[in-house]
Amino acid sequence: MIRPVVRTLTTAAASLALALVMGCSGDPQEAEERVFDTVPEPLIVEGDNAEVDLVASEGERLRVSREESGQAGGEWGLEGDTLTLGSDCAVFSDCDVRYEVAIPAETPLSVSTDNGPVTLTGFAAMVEVTSGNGTVRVSDSSGALNLSSVNGDMELDGIGSDTASLATDNGTIDAAFTTRPSEVEVSTNNGTATLALPDGPYALFETVGNGEIDTEIDTVDRAESTITARTDNGTIRLLPQD
Repeated sequence: MIRPVVRTLTTAAASLALALVMGCSGDPQEAEERVFDTVPEPLIVEGDNAEVDLVASEGERLRVSREESGQAGGEWGLEGDTLTLGSDCAVFSDCDVRYEVAIPAETPLSVSTDNGPVTLTGFAAMVEVTSGNGTVRVSDSSGALNLSSVNGDMELDGIGSDTASLATDNGTIDAAFTTRPSEVEVSTNNGTATLALPDGPYALFETVGNGEIDTEIDTVDRAESTITARTDNGTIRLLPQD
């Protein structure tokens, strides 16, 4: 186990933040911070039932802050290339855990979570996320994206990625791109996906079962930028960026 620097945050601001985050789900406890000098590449992040916020930073170290209320429990720390962000809270229990993780912006990430929401902001390297039921939010990111979810929703804003793969079974996908990507794959089973894209043209490859693909972007057969859209029973909308 890599030995971190452990700090306790006792300021009034930290206490106020805890109260806002935890609400009435149990007495909030003092926030705790751990700092790791070594940042693995790629960094593997494994969450459980906790809320996880991953934020790109200008520093060279890995900083993890944990806030909790109730008898949350759960192991957390960095071992090898894996950052474990645990929580013993059941889905409907009277406790909450939130992690905020500051990571250098160029760090490739592989994130997996079960029920907790995941937020990623400002990353320039490859990001992979696998989610069970939690919402995945990505903003202001330019690295390649590979996101998949079973029941959770995806909310993407300010995306400058050149390549992106977005897949969900029953959740929804809402993605807004700021620059024209070279390759996008979007697939749903029963869910709905809406992609807002800069001016094309795009080469579009469609696979439709009982669903629908609604296209309002410019398409030609041999464009440099390609979109592959697949749906069984859902709806995929491809819209021009405002």
